[in-house]
Amino acid sequence: MQGSFLLYCDICGAANRPQARFCFACGRPLQHGTPSALGPGQVQAPPPRTTTTAPVSPTTTGLLPSNASLRGRYQITAQVGKGGFGAVYRATDLMLARRTLAIKEMSQQSLSSRELQEATAAFQQEALLLAGLIHPNLPRIYDHFCENGRWYLVMDFIEGETLEERLSHIPDGRLPLDEVLRLGLQLCEVLGYLHSRQPPIIFRDLKPANIMLTREGHLYLIDFGIARLFKPGQSRDTTALGSAGYAAPEQYGRAQSTPQTDIYALGATLHQLITGQDPSLSPFTFAPFPQQDADHRRLEALVMRMVQTEASHRPGSIQEIKAELESLLARRLSSQGRPSASPYRPAPASASTVAPVVAPPTAPLITRCLYTGHRRNSSIYTLAWSPDGRLLASSGADGSVQIWEALSGHLLQRCDGHRGPVYGLAWSPDGQRLASAGRDGTVRLWNPSTGNELTSYQGHTSCVYSVAWAPDGQLLASASDDATVRVWTATSPWESSSYRGHRRSVKAVAWAPDSQRLASGGSDGLLHIWARPANRGRSFLTSWLLSRKEVHCYGQQRRINAIAWSRGGRYVAAGKTGGSVEIWESQHGRQQITYRRHKGAVYALSWRPQGSLLASGGRDGHVHCWQAIDGQQRFTYNSQQGIIYSLAWSPDGRYLACGGQDGSVYVWEIN
Repeated sequence: MQGSFLLYCDICGAANRPQARFCFACGRPLQHGTPSALGPGQVQAPPPRTTTTAPVSPTTTGLLPSNASLRGRYQITAQVGKGGFGAVYRATDLMLARRTLAIKEMSQQSLSSRELQEATAAFQQEALLLAGLIHPNLPRIYDHFCENGRWYLVMDFIEGETLEERLSHIPDGRLPLDEVLRLGLQLCEVLGYLHSRQPPIIFRDLKPANIMLTREGHLYLIDFGIARLFKPGQSRDTTALGSAGYAAPEQYGRAQSTPQTDIYALGATLHQLITGQDPSLSPFTFAPFPQQDADHRRLEALVMRMVQTEASHRPGSIQEIKAELESLLARRLSSQGRPSASPYRPAPASASTVAPVVAPPTAPLITRCLYTGHRRNSSIYTLAWSPDGRLLASSGADGSVQIWEALSGHLLQRCDGHRGPVYGLAWSPDGQRLASAGRDGTVRLWNPSTGNELTSYQGHTSCVYSVAWAPDGQLLASASDDATVRVWTATSPWESSSYRGHRRSVKAVAWAPDSQRLASGGSDGLLHIWARPANRGRSFLTSWLLSRKEVHCYGQQRRINAIAWSRGGRYVAAGKTGGSVEIWESQHGRQQITYRRHKGAVYALSWRPQGSLLASGGRDGHVHCWQAIDGQQRFTYNSQQGIIYSLAWSPDGRYLACGGQDGSVYVWEIN
């Protein structure tokens, strides 16, 4: 800003006009001293914070009483936080299963027209950015609206405390190295997700105050008010925003913020967690770690690269940092004789069966919805979440495909067209189509918005038990009683390829996350993993038609009823009639463990989208949740639904849906 005076916030570092009394970015009071005159092209870094100022409200924001109602839907329970021009409330959603939500309030009083414009833009940007994001480390946005002169943002309520609050309870402000590594890995997960969006999302304000921690150590990244989309070709950001000490030099007008900007803030945060030194007290200055053992020196070397003032000198991506943190944590746990933190570490070859049964803990389940739209005692054979996690599709013995809101149970569409029970469901990755498969031998495609049938696939000669959509959206696969697996193009139902490697009925089929491999299994008890051959210039489906190589067959002679891949595609699980679940390493066919705690056939498997938690269910009527790395039970639960035929984790891993013999579907929130 040429020839003007800027007043920087001591708390967050945002640039404000000289007359402002409160920072438009964080709402904290501004300290008025002698503003700095900036010449052309000059940007002054914010002064270091020397004192902590308690939040003060210059408005009447935060006065909503308990039981107050917003939009005739959200009932205020209590105020849980308050800032310079906003407040946060806990509220109950009266329309959707009385779920607990957080409502963020922004006042529009006592602000100049410019401050109002900037604050409103930041508030709405937070809503728009978060609305399209689904990740276990991000709160979900459900609504935003204006009422009585204030903007409101409705989001997940997170029970816990900020990382800043956690540090304030520790005398020296330091965390153990293992905990720092685990927190760092979660931050890498969510930042990597943001940076992988198109265009990339740059958070720009990573710091302990914007990290929420639950009692279980799960973290959420909060406050997207100054996040921005990366704009190729832009030389610099139009506004200098960030938090002193955590903000990279380019955030003060020198250049455009990029993923390397978040890498700097992550490095500053990790440095604080290890040293206990608040970077806002001395921005751009990072002392060596006080601990100088080999592991701390290794992390210190990484952190010092991350906080380089030149963005080009920092690590090239969050994935590079994540790999180093994973390696360091795995080395530490191995040296301590503890299981690796790697989500999919295989069990020793000599320990292919889990330890004897121990008493499981109480199931940490909260029922969010009980759906009873299907005919009573009409078994629910299959469930599928929409990619955005908002809807569930269910089907079963009554032959209908029903699409409903997952947390309210409100029926949106009923798709009727199959002649007989429906055994398989799969959403297209873009959420625009829903595939179903049934006893009538067809695979049908539906428009989930209207319930209209789009097309049908007629290649099988007997009932179809399973259907799967490739994650890249190009192909469908279906498994049938006719002992074949067919691969179809999503746009051309007449073009398909058949796999005839099974000797008998094929009960289950599932795509690997890379869309390059299929796993199938059935009555012959063998798990077949078959891969797309080298393309040699041909189209994807043509390659499947002409040759199917690298077919692997594993397992013992027990019928396979369900298949589930791990998130990274390294492992695949198979649920069997004998009551066991086998975990296989997919590349080389090595069996890792066998889980044997079900009493009767296993019909349902679902691998949580994050981590190593598997949900399994079957004839014994119990849902088991257990760690696939070692078979350790987290809990078992009897839902009183009779036989469990279907289980499905929501895309964010927060909810587990369960369909049973009684025709009902439970949606549980997992604590």
